[in-house]
Amino acid sequence: MRRTNSTALKQAGGTSRYTKEHIVPYLFVLPAFLLHLAVVFIPSLSTFVMALFDWNGMGAAKFIGFQNFVKIFHDKQVSLAIIHNMKWLGIFITVPIILGFSISLLVSRLGRTQMLFRTIYFIPYVISAAVAGKIWTALMNPYYGVNEVFAKLGWAKLSKVLWLGEPKIALYAVAFVDNWHWWGFIMILFLSALQQVDPTLYEAARVDGATRWQEIIHVAVPGVRSTIAFILITTIMWSFLTFDYVYVMTNGGPANATEVMATYIYKNAFVQYRAGYANALCVIQSAICVGLYFFQKWVSKKGGLEDD
Repeated sequence: MRRTNSTALKQAGGTSRYTKEHIVPYLFVLPAFLLHLAVVFIPSLSTFVMALFDWNGMGAAKFIGFQNFVKIFHDKQVSLAIIHNMKWLGIFITVPIILGFSISLLVSRLGRTQMLFRTIYFIPYVISAAVAGKIWTALMNPYYGVNEVFAKLGWAKLSKVLWLGEPKIALYAVAFVDNWHWWGFIMILFLSALQQVDPTLYEAARVDGATRWQEIIHVAVPGVRSTIAFILITTIMWSFLTFDYVYVMTNGGPANATEVMATYIYKNAFVQYRAGYANALCVIQSAICVGLYFFQKWVSKKGGLEDD
């Protein structure tokens, strides 16, 4: 009888410890989960709900079902904004990544001066978008900006270009400024990843007679593939959420030539007071981002950037 009671106590104690070990981790995660629930999940759910209403953001909301989504598919400005976002994505998925990786390879070979160059290249990233946007807007002013410098150098054609006033080049001018701010951060990420690559791999490649280009292709690139996948994901997300530089420099102009989804959503919500329609646009924007995310994951796995 005593042996039976002892066994039962041991089993009860073991069950108690087992339960405690499984509950305690959830208690530590619970505050972060509640914060995420309050700040992310519930607002996201309310965005979808309010997309079903005709609402000006202040008065009473009128339920209209999926009419806002029907309007979106007939709104030419939405398709134009998506095209601009795709162009923006095409720029930022190539130029800053190639530039950042190339410069990181060069900087990684430096000695004592490496920190100096890392700091110089990274400085634009810490400058506020509002400040940097205003600075570059002034520099691109046709009367006293870089055009005046081009005129003094005798470059007549460049001195007459309206960088932010010509619809065909305005989007690329703003993208240039955002790239000036962004690529230094990409370079730092690649540089950190390159420093984790085992140096003996480079030595083995040299012993086998590999050229510098072959070292980059067969050693450096595979060594930073997880970083490349991370940068691709963040670039895709941020390219479709871009707002600050476009809003500060052109506000979607001229003639909607730089209008992107985020600025169009802002105008509908806070300028035209069509909050219900703006919420529907947010839902569409989120759906596109999710779709692009899974497409990128699939491409990355097929390309060997991520493990299955």
